[in-house]
Amino acid sequence: DPPGCQDIDDTMHARELPNGDIEIGVHIADVTHFVPHNSPLDLEAQVRGTTFYLVDRRFDMLPSLLSSDLCSLHGSTDRLAVSTIWTFSRDFKEVKSFWYGRTVIHNCQAMTYGQAHNIIHDQPPDEGNKIPPPLTAGAP
Repeated sequence: DPPGCQDIDDTMHARELPNGDIEIGVHIADVTHFVPHNSPLDLEAQVRGTTFYLVDRRFDMLPSLLSSDLCSLHGSTDRLAVSTIWTFSRDFKEVKSFWYGRTVIHNCQAMTYGQAHNIIHDQPPDEGNKIPPPLTAGAP
């Protein structure tokens, strides 16, 4: 997410499996656990559609207790998510399996898009001499 973001709604993990295959998971914050379908909060969120940002403030789709805390995938915290996990052949030419469902994840670190980009391209993140975290957000 961008620097300073407090409503971190997505994360991912990637790891090499013992047989050489690659596992990649994408995890989205499970807001539905806290916002029942067609509740007044759900209906208001449908009207708002998204959080939007101005230069000096933001307008949240959901109350900040949800968007910036309970439904935000901050680092070093267990959170509810909806996840999909793929297993690829080591050359990425074959999807060997996939799974999707509800999970509890433990995001090891919140990163900015720039930090993730740098790590993927074998460069240090933009935070001085800080050692980059492994590219994993946790697994179900």
